[in-house]
Amino acid sequence: MGFTTPYTKFKTPNDTRGNRGIATPTFAKDDLDSLARARQGYVKNTGGKLGDVRNAGIYKNFTEAQKKEYRKRNPQDFEEEEKGFKLGKRSLLGA
Repeated sequence: MGFTTPYTKFKTPNDTRGNRGIATPTFAKDDLDSLARARQGYVKNTGGKLGDVRNAGIYKNFTEAQKKEYRKRNPQDFEEEEKGFKLGKRSLLGA
């Protein structure tokens, strides 16, 4: 992926993933950053709405420390929608 986040680090010359030509990853291995880049790329390429990050397979595989770090890095992924529920007609509850 060609997208970057503020936490993206480029791979170093001594990266053990080797030099395999065009398929060589450009960025250092960071699961937290790769999830953020995937979500960013999805929105840019499809214009779709993102689902809850807690349902993503890679997020489910994170350790608790990684989940805490991801929440710190990307608080916008965890903002809850305000649901303005109201009753359609008056009820005994007085609403």
